[in-house]
Amino acid sequence: MKKAVILLLAFMLIIFPVNAKTVNIKAVAVKSGEKPEGAVIDITVTVTDGEGKVFVSTSPYTEIDMQGSAQLAALTACDLLGLDFTKYNFYYEIEADAPIVGGPSAGGVMTVATICVLKNLTPRSDVFMTGMIYPDGYIGPVGGIPYKLEAAAKSGAKIFLIPEGQRIVYITKTVEEKKGPFVFIRQVTEPVDVVELGKNLGVKVIEVETIEQALWYYTGYTISKPQLKINLAKYSDILKILATKMENETINLRNVVGEVKEADELIEKAKRHLEERYYYTATSEFFQAKIILRKEYYSKTLKSDEDLENAFKDVESEIAELKNYLREVEDNVGVESFQIVGAGEERVAWAEKYLENAKASGNWYSAIDYLALAKERVESAKVWLSLLQTIEEDVPLNKGELKKRTEFYIRIVQSLIVYANSVGGYSNLIDRAEQSLQIAQNLYNDGFYSGAQIACMDSMVEAGLAVELIAPSSVFEDILKSKLERVEKAAETSIAEIEQAVTPILPVAYFEFAKSYYESYMSTNDVRDAVYALIYYKLSERLAKVMLLVSKAYEERQIIKTEIPPFTPSEYSKTSIERIEYIEVPGYSALVCVIAVGLAYYKRKKSRR
Repeated sequence: MKKAVILLLAFMLIIFPVNAKTVNIKAVAVKSGEKPEGAVIDITVTVTDGEGKVFVSTSPYTEIDMQGSAQLAALTACDLLGLDFTKYNFYYEIEADAPIVGGPSAGGVMTVATICVLKNLTPRSDVFMTGMIYPDGYIGPVGGIPYKLEAAAKSGAKIFLIPEGQRIVYITKTVEEKKGPFVFIRQVTEPVDVVELGKNLGVKVIEVETIEQALWYYTGYTISKPQLKINLAKYSDILKILATKMENETINLRNVVGEVKEADELIEKAKRHLEERYYYTATSEFFQAKIILRKEYYSKTLKSDEDLENAFKDVESEIAELKNYLREVEDNVGVESFQIVGAGEERVAWAEKYLENAKASGNWYSAIDYLALAKERVESAKVWLSLLQTIEEDVPLNKGELKKRTEFYIRIVQSLIVYANSVGGYSNLIDRAEQSLQIAQNLYNDGFYSGAQIACMDSMVEAGLAVELIAPSSVFEDILKSKLERVEKAAETSIAEIEQAVTPILPVAYFEFAKSYYESYMSTNDVRDAVYALIYYKLSERLAKVMLLVSKAYEERQIIKTEIPPFTPSEYSKTSIERIEYIEVPGYSALVCVIAVGLAYYKRKKSRR
């Protein structure tokens, strides 16, 4: 079997012989079977010049998707290093001495190894690690840590890295008690301090939060990151165009429909945000008010099935007209227009989906609800496309390259969704990611590659958050705050990088939207606002990175050698961490967790405009 794997890898390297580099690293997992037991895994990572493909060979099998972990590790490594993923091919060979569980728990190690390959670093052989990898470079919780630690100690580990917050874990044991002729079996949950367990085994256990921190323990290097700032004020004139157009259309419809309390409240709220220069936030609120007014308008004017059918045809005709226009524009899309055209295409695709839902609803009121959404999606697409006239100069993009990159993103998102499902990610977010992926695939089939890439970013953020939001309810808000601080800076840095080459209208719009929610959260402490802020900061960052790649304006990150950690290692006392109860289930690495946030995000039906 091993010879076959080596021959397969050699064959691949013959096909892609340019600049092949390899790194070996060890990981830990839990063996399959009733009795939990740790196992050491040998991972070989090879990177060549290529086209963004990821190949995985496992021997023997793993019970959780390893392809998703490998795909995510390769993408995350490139993102952290400022490299174009589509310029490389990645080969992961995973070998264990027994069938294992826990593909996701090797994600962090695989990412470190991939960075080492890309930067010609050699990881220490006495450092071991366990932890999921999130798309933003954070390390997520895993199961079976005590068993993995014991396996690492037997293999010569001196340092064992675990996800931050998992010093105290709980393991479930089966206890048999004999009373007379009867044997009673029960489950007992016991706390384990893995730092103390490590001391007994001669291993130093350290909690790490990010891949950059883990990389330092493996290599002594960390990734240099620029600290750049953006000035939202300089985008005010462009974003004000969106807000003003949406305001005028909303007020005109309000004059026709008359007073509607919920819509009027949103209009007043939008006007306040206009005064505060939160233009995109105001645009979104006018848009939401307009949907409510449109429903009221249809309820008053559509009196028969024939009226409804004619309304369907009118919106269908508008969609067809817009798609014809967009086909012409897509053929000549450039680095500046990419984002605007993509925003328009994505909104038209959602309009088409909502119209299909209206026709298939079988219910008058549901049909009107979906019809109003379809109509206003069309109108919001027109508002966005009006910004094309503000572009004075553009550099054409190669449509073949756009198509190829879209195919790549669709593959990535498919793997991420599989990954999120395999680790028990938040189901509503996974459902939403699947819907966004379907929109992306529809756009791709129509040849609308700009919109398809933006829809893929929606899906990528949603699938990623489905995993990242896995956390015990007792510390969920603390983790959320920490992520918000980091992701705001990351989004700002990404936007500042791209604005040197392109005017990042769409990323800035979402950044401003996130900022308004963040400020609302800081004043009200409403966790839902924090979740909104996290979603839009991440989407802003992801879109800025896409524009960097499309415009070919990205710069490779440098690595820096340091004698001491470029961060402060976490120090938790037992009393501060024992309240966090991670229930370890033998044979399964995902955590059972509660997220009590409601996520009103999904009730707003994609009201991201």
